[in-house]
Amino acid sequence: MNQLFSLIWFTLKEMAGQRIYKTILLTLIIIPWLMLIPTSLFMLDLGKVFMDMLFASQHAWLSAYLFFLAVPLLARDIEQGICSIFLTLPMSREKYLWGRFIGVVSSILPLLVCYISSSIAAFIWAESTWPVYVSANASLSFSFGSLLILMPYLALAAILFLIAAGATGSAEITVFLFSIWLICWSLPPVLDAMQSSEVAKETPAWIGMLLHSINQLLPDLSSSQISLRLAHSLPLSASSVISYCLQHIAYAAVAIMAATAVFNRRDLK
Repeated sequence: MNQLFSLIWFTLKEMAGQRIYKTILLTLIIIPWLMLIPTSLFMLDLGKVFMDMLFASQHAWLSAYLFFLAVPLLARDIEQGICSIFLTLPMSREKYLWGRFIGVVSSILPLLVCYISSSIAAFIWAESTWPVYVSANASLSFSFGSLLILMPYLALAAILFLIAAGATGSAEITVFLFSIWLICWSLPPVLDAMQSSEVAKETPAWIGMLLHSINQLLPDLSSSQISLRLAHSLPLSASSVISYCLQHIAYAAVAIMAATAVFNRRDLK
């Protein structure tokens, strides 16, 4: 267990020590205030517009974190054989994957805290400037939504580890992860369009079933219902929130276990 905690702490320091991590951290403090500029151009519902922009920004920086920080870390471990150094401590391959995964996920938390804190301050300013258009509990709703939006990215991070467990290098990892990321974002609007009777008539039934099946196998990256309901001050049932969180946590756990099975069979020589 001490080895696991040591690897988690080492991963945290390794991620936080990179210049790009510090750049993202600084950017996240500035972004909420920059988003106030385009928000001010709207005539109505400024609070909803501001929250939508902040949620969109969160999706962008979480994706950037995985592609520009997590992917290079795992690719370097594999290409340069750094993972073998940890495994000769000795450390089991399972502990190595879980330690790296928890460390990568934990490194998101300081970024998220800075982003939420800066956003809350921006919301307080917006409430005093546009009291008619920004509700008093907007910052609380945004903070809750930010934590929920993080959930599918935990699942996507686990998919990254599953890909890396069998990949040969950074190019392969990046291509496969980007493909899954793209499918996660493109499938929901396609399925929504297929709800139209006109589109449904032109689409073979087997294609609809295939797309629905693929969508069920992937995390809900857009979290559209979560962000939409919070931005428009619509209630979220406790059961739906619990189900949403458990779904993505279980998804991440299963993906890491699958990654362990693949990694255990891999020849690292």
